[in-house]
Amino acid sequence: MSEESLQNALLNCQKELLALRRIHQQELAYRQQIEDQLRKSQQLLQLVMDTLPAAIFWKDRNSNYLGCNQNFAEDAGLQSPTEIVGKNDYDMPWKKEEADFYRQCDRRVMQTNQPEFGIIEPQLHSNGEQTWLDTNKAPLHDVAGNVIGILGTYQDITDRRQAELKLQELNQTLQHQTQELNSALIELQRSQLYVIQSEKMSALGGLVTGVAHEINNPLSFLSGNLKPAQEYVQDLLGLIDLYQQAIPHPSEAIVQEIEAIDLDFIRQDFPKLFSSMEEGSRRIFDISTSLRIFSRTDADLSTAFDIHEGLDSTLLILKHRLKATDQRPEIKVIQNYGDLPDIDCFAGQLNQVFMNLISNAIDALDEVSFEQNLQDVESHPYQIKVTTAFDSNSNTIQIRFADNGVGIPADIQDKIFEQYFTTKDVGKGTGLGLPISHQIITEKHGGQLMVNSRPNEGTEFVITLPMHSNKE
Repeated sequence: MSEESLQNALLNCQKELLALRRIHQQELAYRQQIEDQLRKSQQLLQLVMDTLPAAIFWKDRNSNYLGCNQNFAEDAGLQSPTEIVGKNDYDMPWKKEEADFYRQCDRRVMQTNQPEFGIIEPQLHSNGEQTWLDTNKAPLHDVAGNVIGILGTYQDITDRRQAELKLQELNQTLQHQTQELNSALIELQRSQLYVIQSEKMSALGGLVTGVAHEINNPLSFLSGNLKPAQEYVQDLLGLIDLYQQAIPHPSEAIVQEIEAIDLDFIRQDFPKLFSSMEEGSRRIFDISTSLRIFSRTDADLSTAFDIHEGLDSTLLILKHRLKATDQRPEIKVIQNYGDLPDIDCFAGQLNQVFMNLISNAIDALDEVSFEQNLQDVESHPYQIKVTTAFDSNSNTIQIRFADNGVGIPADIQDKIFEQYFTTKDVGKGTGLGLPISHQIITEKHGGQLMVNSRPNEGTEFVITLPMHSNKE
């Protein structure tokens, strides 16, 4: 090759080299421009993330940190977000159990490929304070849609959480105070029932005792004079017989007087008259005895009591209410008494329970009488069954009061023992009878008072009492 050709080739090479240098410089300038733009974009993104109030972080599939914003870095005790790259939760200042919880949540989000929002979790701050976080986590994807990590954000809700905890404490305190108030109210109601019951029985006992005493005085005069009077009458009749023997032919005036007074009838009727007076005195005495039994004033300690005696006295006192009226026929009482031993109890209070339950049964039969005609009544006679039995296995007695009245609707059966609850019209009931009865049986005697009722078929109250009261 000639020297000229070599020079031309060298010149061309120099030109190409200059062109390549220019292209390389342009590429370097463009690359620098791209890097500057990327750096500015990263700085802008970091600025934006640092400006946001929430803490932001992102991790790879192994839960290693790839980046965070300044808020997160400060919580982790780092000077700059760049210091977190490559670290994991166990490198952070929070507790081990907190780190375990975070990583468990990370795995769940990446495995299910589903975000989780509103995760309330604790975090030990780098300054040593315990904080509470409201965290959101979402899976990160590559261009192919594969999960390559997670993106997380959280806000410090320590103030809100503390307020919630304080509110919970206040609610618990309020609930506790409410329970105490309810207990106090229940105890007050029980005390009120007991006071009402005690005052009622005290007033009734005093009244009945006074009445019984007033009855006994003239009754003693009457019964004490009946026998002498009967003897006097017999003596007088005997004297008349002697006169008739001594004077077989009396004057016309005496004969007329004997016919006028019907002396033969008087001789026959006088014994019957005295027997009737004795029977009346006996009945008055039985009523007086029943009143005294019913109004027994209970002492502080329970005493032995014949249940049948209490039932009989109560039925005798209520006998006038069992008689036929213009609206209904007589109510028949069926007494199925078992063999009962005396029970250790508060007799006066039990008598009040018997009075309440039997009175309610009579009220129920009075009520049904307004809805039935004479034919219905004749085919369905009114009755109250009083049944007693002793259970030797449980050492308890049962007393059942059953009527065939209107029954109690199912929707109010669980309310009948509530204070002041009544189904009677205004002025016909206070709603205290059954609550007082329930309290006497359950609280004073440690027993049970239950009701079985079906509408239009009747009602049965069942009392179960232990042989010895545990409420002394």
